[in-house]
Amino acid sequence: MATERKFAQAGITRAPSLKFLKNPYFLSWLVLSSLFTLAYAYYVQHFDFTGYNVWQIMGMLMGEFVIIALLTGVVILFIHDRLQKDYPVQRMYPVIIWGRKILVKMGPLLRQYLFLNDQEETPYNRITRNWIYESALGVRNTIGFGSQIDMDKVGTTLIMPATFTNTKSKTGEEVGRSYEIKIGGHTGVEPVVMKHFVNISAMSYGALSYRAHAALNLGAKMAGIMHNTGEGSLAPCHEYGGADLIFQIGTAKYGVRDDEGNLDYDLLRQMAEHPQVKMFEIKLAQGAKPGKGGMLLKEKITPEIARIRKIPMGEDAYSPARHKEFSDVNGLFDFIDRIRETVQKPVGIKMVIGHTAEIEDVAAKIKAEPGRGPDYIVIDGGDGGTGAAPHVLSSYAGLPMKQAVAVADWAFKNNGVRDKIVLFASGKIATPIDIAVAMALGADGVNIARGFMLALGCIQALECHTNNCPTGIATQNKRLEKALDIEAAAKRVATYANVLYKETQMLAESCGYDHPNQITPDDIM
Repeated sequence: MATERKFAQAGITRAPSLKFLKNPYFLSWLVLSSLFTLAYAYYVQHFDFTGYNVWQIMGMLMGEFVIIALLTGVVILFIHDRLQKDYPVQRMYPVIIWGRKILVKMGPLLRQYLFLNDQEETPYNRITRNWIYESALGVRNTIGFGSQIDMDKVGTTLIMPATFTNTKSKTGEEVGRSYEIKIGGHTGVEPVVMKHFVNISAMSYGALSYRAHAALNLGAKMAGIMHNTGEGSLAPCHEYGGADLIFQIGTAKYGVRDDEGNLDYDLLRQMAEHPQVKMFEIKLAQGAKPGKGGMLLKEKITPEIARIRKIPMGEDAYSPARHKEFSDVNGLFDFIDRIRETVQKPVGIKMVIGHTAEIEDVAAKIKAEPGRGPDYIVIDGGDGGTGAAPHVLSSYAGLPMKQAVAVADWAFKNNGVRDKIVLFASGKIATPIDIAVAMALGADGVNIARGFMLALGCIQALECHTNNCPTGIATQNKRLEKALDIEAAAKRVATYANVLYKETQMLAESCGYDHPNQITPDDIM
């Protein structure tokens, strides 16, 4: 009999389950408790069962059953603890060890709500989460009696406002709206014009639920931003609101592959004809797990997801670690050329920076061969993390977003081709100051994933990988998914995106600029 898988960082928000009824220790406890209760009633109390039905007997012996069940449970638990071999301390201290287990399990909740201060939680502290929640609900972000942010703390980022040149600042809460960037101009395809510097980052249908993606897409449409499909292909939930889409091509080529897993250019051409698909993105790596391909655990694979991805049910879905079509920068450029010729739309890449020579080689290639290469590059920080990932890669691989964006910006400037490429930053970006810093370091725009999940209603339960997300966002459990109302969530997504624009623009104007991508490293500290 297959055993239920255990997950690291699993909290106590798991959906109720009746699987414990199949546990042999539970069945033994139930049967023995019932038999001991009947034996006690018959031999000790001399109870006469004649003339009573089962329900009447249960009612009369309930008190005895509870006491005997407790005693039997302690004995069975003692036997279980002494026989198990996984935890030595549990064999040494049977029964009483469960007090420790309960406290360990409750620890995250106790710390979150009772003991940690508002700036201590990770990956997003309570101040950040509350700001996103309230912004998404349209609450006015005005505070009194000063900020809770410790400005003297090492790592705190500050914007340097201008005293005499901040003529761009408007009266009150009004801000300008002049940001515009074109993607695809130097490679001969029809450019895509973006008027918002925020997009919804790549999260696949499978990692997130149907309702979550439907709300994200509708919210993106309302806010005028783009929605990345993630590597799991285009699904009906991505069409829900009619927002512009970025179709991501992962190493498994989900949605555009043949039966052998190879890229099918006819399917790719058909995908390009979809009216919502405006750009394509070749995923080389993601910040959650640099060096590994995408992974979708079997607990989250439904028949619909299996059909869309052309994968079997009941097995974890692992994408290859790399694209087999190329193994160097020259091969990458050839691959990009062929895809762009097929789709006739802007084609970008998503990468995590490790050795800086790799991004320098890309920049040098663009300089040497004008009109070739990616139309845009998404620099994903090693601190990214919506996808299920091995802990060692999620925590210790890849440059963080800030360093990575600065390195990429320098590489293209050093080769004189910075105007030929559009850079997007992603990885733990959620607030206006995060966006301002990313753009000061060289990004032209940002992609946000977890911030939009929080706007949907995520409570940072850290259950994304277990299919037990209590808010219905990162799960395929239909009962849990019902918690998410698409229309209400979409409104929160749009409001959050608009507040990000407004307040980042406010920071830019305080420095004397028209829009955030004019902010320079000299403007941050």
